Amino acid sequence: MRPFPTRAPAARPRRAPAPRRAAPWALVVLALGAALGGPPAAAARAPDAPPAKPPSPVASAQAGAPSDDGASAAAAPPAQGRPVVSPVQRPGERDVQRRACSFTLPVCVHAPADVPGAALLESLTHLEAAMRAYDALGLPRPLPDGARGGGPAYDLYLERGPRRGPTRVGYDLRALGERFDAASAFASVAAPGRGGCASASDAAYALGAAVAMRLDAGAEEGAIAMTASYLAAIAAPCAAEELAAVDAFQRAPERALTGAALGALDGGLLFPWYLDDAYGTGTPAQVATSLLAIAAQSTPAGAARFHAEPDTFDALRASLRSRGEDLDDLLLEFAIARAFLGSRSDGAHLSDAARFGDFGRVRFEWSLPYATLPRRVAPLRPIEPTGATYLWLDLSAENAAARPDLRTAEITFVADWELPALFRWAIVKVDAQGAEAGRVDVAGVFGSSRAQRTVVGLDGLSGLLVVGVNAGSMIRSLPFDPDDAPFMPHAYTVWLSR
Repeated sequence: MRPFPTRAPAARPRRAPAPRRAAPWALVVLALGAALGGPPAAAARAPDAPPAKPPSPVASAQAGAPSDDGASAAAAPPAQGRPVVSPVQRPGERDVQRRACSFTLPVCVHAPADVPGAALLESLTHLEAAMRAYDALGLPRPLPDGARGGGPAYDLYLERGPRRGPTRVGYDLRALGERFDAASAFASVAAPGRGGCASASDAAYALGAAVAMRLDAGAEEGAIAMTASYLAAIAAPCAAEELAAVDAFQRAPERALTGAALGALDGGLLFPWYLDDAYGTGTPAQVATSLLAIAAQSTPAGAARFHAEPDTFDALRASLRSRGEDLDDLLLEFAIARAFLGSRSDGAHLSDAARFGDFGRVRFEWSLPYATLPRRVAPLRPIEPTGATYLWLDLSAENAAARPDLRTAEITFVADWELPALFRWAIVKVDAQGAEAGRVDVAGVFGSSRAQRTVVGLDGLSGLLVVGVNAGSMIRSLPFDPDDAPFMPHAYTVWLSR
């Protein structure tokens, strides 16, 4: 296990009222109850010279703090879902003259005439393997598309030349006769090239997106992207693709969990992975697909966009509430688990987390030596809703020198942030082996943009990891909605003193 850093790594680039369904939320809770089993597992840089008492940088904004009277919710426009008509269309029959279909499974692969037949058969093999894997997981197959593509089977279209970009995932018009929004889907991918696992991953991702649209055609794009990515990682593991996706995700922890575009393997797969670890009953992807199923809605005929209410986060929020838990707490727990990924894994958070190595290490905003306190710091970039931020207070040098004052020392933590965001904070004690040795939760209060806490018991620690998460708006009637993208980020400052 690689220890936590003693200095901050360089900042790295970012990765690239609608009617609700008739079913009451009680049914949503009961539906997900079978999938949730057991309790959870475990800006600019400010100057270093501090004032005598840390002033609040948002004190003037607190006077205009939003009230929780529902007026803001009434004034806000309803969130719009994805377009009912797919922006990606199927290739014409003249463009894909070659076709190969499975004898045993409802899948077909189409390609232009100049694509080698071996590439066509290789893609068909990958598609069959992915469908068998999803069958083994008990997932529904993609919705039949009628005569589109020459028959009701799922269609994968190959493109000429080398891989040039992400998979282009499209969907057909809503299926008739379905109670809730459902649609058949298809995808265009690059033809297999010089071997490797990328083409198998592309096929599994495309088929996973089709499964998600069978469950909820109107689901938000980010939810479909993370679910398809997680399914692809299960059905067709590809280290090269997964390492790149997780690395990009961990480089930009301030991004929203649902901020990914549909088409490329996304590191957001860590979130449904965490849901399985914390709440699953053993079958992979059970929680994520259950959330899609119970959040399905029915869009009126003639609508230009899906009515994506409720969304998957509404379903998750209601299901957690039935267990006496809160989405804010879940987001904070996941943010902590992200910190112990890859070479920082301590074996007590996400399962099989060490396999990502240094690619899994989340970016820290600051790494502060204990001797430099007091300090006030701010993030490089503001934090989007559901995004996280990390600060490292290094105690290793002090403990190595056996400083007697460290045994009785206290660390004062004060965080201030912009309204109307609600930040949740935790201070994790990390021992000399890089494992979590304890945790101090910093309780937040609705209507307040400040949190503070004193931490003791620093002897023998490698450092303190400060973890924060933007839980969305503090206005209770305006919870986080993944359809509100692009998301409004908010900044903060943290004061640490001894």
